[in-house]
Amino acid sequence: MNQNSPWILLLVFIVCAFVSLLLCQAARILFPKFRSGEHKPGTHRADMPTGKREIRTVELPLVGGPAFTIAIIGIGIGAGYLLHFSTDQWILLLIALGAMLGYMLVGFIDDWRKVYRNEGISEIFKFSAVFLVGAVAAALYFFLLPQSGQISYSLWKDLPILNTFLCPRPIPGHSEICSVAGNPVSYYGWLIFLMLMTGVVGSLTSISVDFSDGLDGLAGGLVFSASLGIGIVVTGLVGTQPNGVVLEVLALLGAGGVLGYLPLNWPSAWSARRGHATRRAKIIMGDSGALGMGGLLSMIAIFSRNETLLLMIGGAFVLEGLSALISARLLTRFFRRYLTILRFANTNKFVPHTEFPLPFLATPLHHHFDLLGWDRRRLVYAAWALGACFAALGIVVSLVPFSWQRYIGRFLILLLAILIWSSGSWSKNYFVGKHSDGRTRRQRLALYYGYPFAIMRIKLYHMVEVTEASEDVIETPAEELALWQRMTIFDARAMLGLYCYRAGYYPAALAQWTRIPERNRVLRPEIVHLLNEVDNQLTLENQATQPLRRQDILRQTQEPILEGNLPPADLPNPYEPVSQEETRNGPNIVWTSHSQNYPIESNDEEVNVSSKKRENTGNDSVSQKKRQTTIEQVADTTTDDKPTEEAGPVLHHAQDK
Repeated sequence: MNQNSPWILLLVFIVCAFVSLLLCQAARILFPKFRSGEHKPGTHRADMPTGKREIRTVELPLVGGPAFTIAIIGIGIGAGYLLHFSTDQWILLLIALGAMLGYMLVGFIDDWRKVYRNEGISEIFKFSAVFLVGAVAAALYFFLLPQSGQISYSLWKDLPILNTFLCPRPIPGHSEICSVAGNPVSYYGWLIFLMLMTGVVGSLTSISVDFSDGLDGLAGGLVFSASLGIGIVVTGLVGTQPNGVVLEVLALLGAGGVLGYLPLNWPSAWSARRGHATRRAKIIMGDSGALGMGGLLSMIAIFSRNETLLLMIGGAFVLEGLSALISARLLTRFFRRYLTILRFANTNKFVPHTEFPLPFLATPLHHHFDLLGWDRRRLVYAAWALGACFAALGIVVSLVPFSWQRYIGRFLILLLAILIWSSGSWSKNYFVGKHSDGRTRRQRLALYYGYPFAIMRIKLYHMVEVTEASEDVIETPAEELALWQRMTIFDARAMLGLYCYRAGYYPAALAQWTRIPERNRVLRPEIVHLLNEVDNQLTLENQATQPLRRQDILRQTQEPILEGNLPPADLPNPYEPVSQEETRNGPNIVWTSHSQNYPIESNDEEVNVSSKKRENTGNDSVSQKKRQTTIEQVADTTTDDKPTEEAGPVLHHAQDK
């Protein structure tokens, strides 16, 4: 059968996708309880809140990776028989599929420990294991396929120091390749370099794909676009090199296997903190699938001598891996040791890394935008579009005939990566501003993130939430100037909670302050004090408003006494603007027990006596007689249980004085 027939290759792709779908569905039915029990506390967990409330996560079966790996290996062996591979082609196919199986087994061990021990393998063990798998695959490629494995090639043979070791005898007519056979120094030097290079490329690629597997459908869509992109690139090798058809089959197998898995891992707007959305995903690939697909991509790139092109086609994976490496492994450790935040220099409290000037709120990169409140389905679709752009630009760089066109394509890839990377700092900081809903004249305070600007009516910010506090709670010019100024999310929520507290919206203030993590809250002691005060006050109010049980009512020996100058329940907001009528008519009327429609009665005798004392402080002898007469009149009226008409004018006269 003709190996170069595109219909045969298309059939391999379709059959692999169909078999992968069937195996994923069967694995979901057979192993529904193979779910991760791992718990990673911290604000980096996208589906965990930052306050006291805990939301139970919903894990899915970790069976997608083993299912489509079995499909890829089975259909790959069947394609080898269908296309009548030669011995060298079979060796190359089995090395690539064996490396994929080795990467998958490392991830499966990690998934197994997460299910039965609630903790995966260590990072050092994982990196060492995947590095060893790549190094073994490179050694097999070197010894079993000497016509391909013992050939050094550009870019590596042209490096200033390595060129003297890796290229002793250039092949005539092919300046880009060089044979290392016959020279012991070049022979073993290229073997060691090939093993190191394959181990590093395979480890970084597989772990980067593993990092991207944080949302439903994210890693699957990115792997699909990368597999198709590298498959289009290696089509130029089909018919010109014996191994070209093997590499093409491997690329189509990777794309087909992931395509069959995606319907059971389709993205949705679901998240653990927003349970109203329906989760469409039924299974996840786990570390086994992520490491296996990353390893397969790296093997195709190395065997086709396109390691640098893999960086371009898999640009989304590069950004995911670099964000975790730079932010979590380099900057955080450097800042922890050498950074001094002047704001907290005089405190002995532990300063968490979330107060550091890091480029992202969380890593890997997709968690940063997830914490910003992006809809998860749209976030995954945007990541798919980004991965397709990187793949298309990588294909253009590989296929264009002129050097200047390749340089332009590489520049566009680098520019796109820089824009995506810098977008983290664009949307990292928050600010407090005003929001008008159109229903009232007063604007309410709201939380935003981004830049407080709009260029050509394009907003560089996004509103996160609106609070109950209006703009009237702003009292000083300094507080007015603090609006629209970028700050951290913790300072922004502390400020909004303070304004809600000042306006009397205690539950809203409590909601803002409890969303600040405990470690960040400790660094703001004034907020901690107000939070405890509000929490205690709300607790007392809840206890006071609880309904009494029948036995508690019957147990009471006397009725409660309600007395005193209690204010009414509908007092106006103290931050309500003063109207012109109130300014013109003088001070507000004081609420007393004799105000109209006041529901609680008090001791009229004590009120009238106190009012007479305030009225007649100048004349002792005359005032003593009048006060005695008033007391007797009030006593007579209260004894007869009849309303008096003299008490009202006396009280009003005292108020006028």
